[in-house]
Amino acid sequence: MKLPGTEKFVPAFSHALIILALLTTAPVAFADAEADYQRGREAYRVNDVVGAMAPLKRAADTGHAGAQALYGSILDSAELDEEAVPYLQKAAAQGNMDGEYGLAKMYFTGEAKAPSDVETGRLMRAAASKGHQLAIVTIALAFVRGDKRLNAENSDAQEASEFLLKAAELGELDAIKAVAEGYRGGKYGFTADAAKADQWDSRLAGLLGTSKKGAKK
Repeated sequence: MKLPGTEKFVPAFSHALIILALLTTAPVAFADAEADYQRGREAYRVNDVVGAMAPLKRAADTGHAGAQALYGSILDSAELDEEAVPYLQKAAAQGNMDGEYGLAKMYFTGEAKAPSDVETGRLMRAAASKGHQLAIVTIALAFVRGDKRLNAENSDAQEASEFLLKAAELGELDAIKAVAEGYRGGKYGFTADAAKADQWDSRLAGLLGTSKKGAKK
């Protein structure tokens, strides 16, 4: 099972470059952590991962939660899990939703040793409560699987329908399918409603480019 957001976004050839960047980053102090964070985030946005490392690390090391979360996520993507965890922990401790999700994801996938399933679920739900889209999708699909690690073993709980609807509105195909199924048969905390089931089936068909019977449009 692949958790949303666990795909590694850093190309394999960049791993060595990132390690080199870590080794050669000069310990220069900058007063404006926010400026470093913005500089690093912009570099990352245009796929200059190596160029993002130094300003993000400076900002992260001064306690900037956003920088800690992004820097930790880049390290995670580069398979530098031991280096990633402390930064994500620091970001999560400050209530940063990207840090909470990144740390929960590493715990959930076994990339880092989780203190407990309870802590993994707490972090994922904390991120979801702040609107983190991947956290919302993760919990929604956990209800479909009945995954107790995220306290989602009761697939028919009302909470299941709430998360599935949020994930479906985000365009997550498996969530849309589950919502349609839920309305069709009264599953996942939904009250059976054939008309709503048809609406969600139609939305899914539109996204997949098929008719409701599965024929190509």
